[in-house]
Amino acid sequence: MGSGRRILHLCVSAACFLGGAALTVFLADPFFHYHEPWFGLKPVGMQNEKEYQIPGMLLNFEYDSVLAGSSVVMSMNTGTLNERFSCRTVKAVGGSAAAPLLDYYLDLAFSSHEIANVFYGVDVFSFYNQPDMRVVSADVEFLVNRNPLDDVRYLWNMDVIGEKVPEMIRRSLRANVPDGMMYQLNADAALGPEGVLAMHCPGAGKLQKPKPADFQGTYVEENISRLERRVRENPDTRFFFFIPPYSIVWWDDAYEKGLLDAYLHTLARCMERLLPYENAAFYATDFNEPATIADMYQYMDYIHGGVMVTERMAQQVGTPDNEITPDNYQQHLDKLRTFFEKFRRKVEAEGYGFVYERWTG
Repeated sequence: MGSGRRILHLCVSAACFLGGAALTVFLADPFFHYHEPWFGLKPVGMQNEKEYQIPGMLLNFEYDSVLAGSSVVMSMNTGTLNERFSCRTVKAVGGSAAAPLLDYYLDLAFSSHEIANVFYGVDVFSFYNQPDMRVVSADVEFLVNRNPLDDVRYLWNMDVIGEKVPEMIRRSLRANVPDGMMYQLNADAALGPEGVLAMHCPGAGKLQKPKPADFQGTYVEENISRLERRVRENPDTRFFFFIPPYSIVWWDDAYEKGLLDAYLHTLARCMERLLPYENAAFYATDFNEPATIADMYQYMDYIHGGVMVTERMAQQVGTPDNEITPDNYQQHLDKLRTFFEKFRRKVEAEGYGFVYERWTG
């Protein structure tokens, strides 16, 4: 065989190999960059790849509703929302998701779909981020910049070909978890005071000087303004805002860091700005309910509730009994503050051993 023919064979072999690799990634598409899963495969939410998968889901999946929020709402079963609201919901979530990241996710959703409902978990800490922060890491940029030339980093990525594609196929074929439980954190989590107190022991920290109520006010106001703009510019979309139930120990941690007043003020500002809109409503999903937030046996750590907590959130969103209105929003916040002050007095008097009981105040 002549050298020219050998070179041709090598080129053809290389082209076949590269083409096959790219075709495999395209067909399986574990990051949903091109399409929803094909060949009867189920969408597999890979916990460590949320940042890679969610933009593709928002652009390419069929849905009419979005669940947005941090890891606190990540474990919610969107199947419950779908059943209650006759919709199809996709998750736009992230660990400690900043308001600018959620705004970016909503931008992807509204730019590509007609959105009927937005279920938005209002995590107060999310508003304290720089509004123009980088929301997508450099490692993910090639998937979201809409530059087809950058797709080579996906189509011929050995980690994707050798690890993510087989993992997706394997987990999809074995999956017995409903699609609505994608990215679930709390399915098999151990619940109880040990996990809660591992993150914060009430009364054990040095009290910091209270921050002013308008702490990081410029960031907060701009992030709320962007959320308000989203509501105003989409009058045909219903926005269901809800406040996740962090444990009372999380609020104690905020108090010791001097952030309690600022956090409550931020929640009040958010409600004041958004409640006047006819297409927006707030719901108190146990965020100030002692039977939930003071029962450490319902939590895996001081902020993430177990399955019962997240299922109640999904059941309480949109229910009239849990609606927060312009007339009662301050009462809801005052209820949380009053209960926290009672909790703190008990901590200072007795230490924190009582959290091992099912104390509800």
